[in-house]
Amino acid sequence: MPILLKTREDAKIDLVMSNSFGFGGTNATLVLKRWAGK
Repeated sequence: MPILLKTREDAKIDLVMSNSFGFGGTNATLVLKRWAGK
């Protein structure tokens, strides 16, 4: 998995993921993918 260490304006990002961890096992993951509609 490539990791971007600097800000790039020309990077094409099609998929992002955010994890959230809470107390008592309350965890969530949000995954978003760019829409490639018709």
